[in-house]
Amino acid sequence: MSKLKSNCEEMSILMMGLVDDEISESQKAQVLEHLASCEKCAAQFKAFSNLKKETSEMKLKKLPEMYWDEYWDHVYNKLERGIAWIILSLGTILIFTYGAYEMTYEFFFDQTVSLFLRIATGIFTFGIVILTVSVLREKLMIRHLDKYRSVKR
Repeated sequence: MSKLKSNCEEMSILMMGLVDDEISESQKAQVLEHLASCEKCAAQFKAFSNLKKETSEMKLKKLPEMYWDEYWDHVYNKLERGIAWIILSLGTILIFTYGAYEMTYEFFFDQTVSLFLRIATGIFTFGIVILTVSVLREKLMIRHLDKYRSVKR
């Protein structure tokens, strides 16, 4: 029984190849021989063939023009919002970076502090600003989508 089941599994793969006309003549003969002796596989092959026939005859339904107009309106809205978020984030980063620079102005121009430390501090500050803006933006975006905000402990 195990050998028959194994043979049916192998034939199932070959049947799909036969339906798609992707197997050799010897494999085709092997599958047809098996189908003649196995009713279960013959039924499965018939189902594969019917599925292939139905999917090959399918045609896409043409959408009315009004749906395309609505689709493009949504695309433009999403594109506009995406660009607006990028510009808003960039502006916020620049303002926060300038504020951080003004707060540490004397530190950056103090010649007693090494150049490496001043550059590293500037990069660190810029990273903190970007991270802060990113987290704030993410929190703003998901606050109305958070499914757990009304859950009380």
